[in-house]
Amino acid sequence: MSAPADTGEAAARAGGGAGSFPLADFLSRWADCAIQDLAASDSQTLHLSTLLRYAGTEDLRRWHGVGLGYADPRGAPWLRAAIAGRYEALGDGGVLACNGAQEAIACVLRAVLRPVDHAVVVVPIYGPSELAVTGLCAASGVALDPDRGWSLDLDRVAAAIRPNTRLVVANFPNSPTGASLGPATLGGLVALCRRHGLWLVNDEVYGQTDAGGGAPAVADIYEKGVSINGLSKGFGLPGLRVGWAACRDKGLLDRAIAQKSLLSSCLSGPSEVLAHVALEMEARITALARSIGRRNHRRLRALLDRFPDLFEADLPANLAFAFPRFRGAEGAARFADTLARQAGLLVAPSTLWRSPLAQVPDDRLRIGLGRLGSGPALAALEAHLLRLTSSRGSAACTG
Repeated sequence: MSAPADTGEAAARAGGGAGSFPLADFLSRWADCAIQDLAASDSQTLHLSTLLRYAGTEDLRRWHGVGLGYADPRGAPWLRAAIAGRYEALGDGGVLACNGAQEAIACVLRAVLRPVDHAVVVVPIYGPSELAVTGLCAASGVALDPDRGWSLDLDRVAAAIRPNTRLVVANFPNSPTGASLGPATLGGLVALCRRHGLWLVNDEVYGQTDAGGGAPAVADIYEKGVSINGLSKGFGLPGLRVGWAACRDKGLLDRAIAQKSLLSSCLSGPSEVLAHVALEMEARITALARSIGRRNHRRLRALLDRFPDLFEADLPANLAFAFPRFRGAEGAARFADTLARQAGLLVAPSTLWRSPLAQVPDDRLRIGLGRLGSGPALAALEAHLLRLTSSRGSAACTG
């Protein structure tokens, strides 16, 4: 079995710590000509009026009386209690509310990792999360296996661990692959981390739209597990900028809040109230998100099945997006550029998740399916594919 890809501390810093974020660069490059968006991975966005319509009496009182001064750095006690209520093993003190999930993971990583340490990163993973690790210490990457349903090989994780390894960071359910960990693999990963005394930090923001119903939170099943989550993806509320870290180790959260004080200090009062309303109506929001995702997955599958020479459709793994293989001669990245230029339609090629730590296949497209607007966007994709196949490849990008 081949050894996991690796970088030393200097190489990791040079190749990641100050590196760019390809997904953001891609979206910025095509923003002016984008008419339809299939690159997004969040669920249908809710309006302020919708949230307030379902707010309870206490939340309406908070909303009308909300202050605009500095708030509790950990998050309002009633907000942390609502977040903690989503877990089985946490009290209110096991939650740190942050400005988005990415701030939460950055604060946790800064609280744990030192320059002399080493971390294991499961890839593909959200680019800023990888950069947050490689900017702090040396790292080794372990790639999900595309030939085995994007499974995680625990033997490769074990082979990546060094005497100075402090942490494993992952994203399950995974973006862009949609992969989740089954009970046996998740239990094996926790056992491996426990045996070596490692922190296990898992970005769980796609749990609500996992096609299989979701796995247990690592904060519930492991004493050194840190669950990262937020309202941007499955809740469809990125504008609130509310995320959190959940962990049983209050000492870690104390160190994380010290790092948070160097960043945003606290959430906004209005966002805290609206976040609490959203958490109270989570079942309703989740049902809507999953319904939209299922419908759009069916539309996409019917479309891609008509173009078997261009696509190998995948089974729905996450209801917010799909990750089919692109078989066209021009490759996934060039196809995505052509689609943006000629049709004003954005899809995200897997090259945007390239990593210096481990190999990520470059023949995939992440296609966002979580929004009502995905329907018209899929119609635009169909029109482009019909033009492409009718001209027998003459629409290939030349830029």
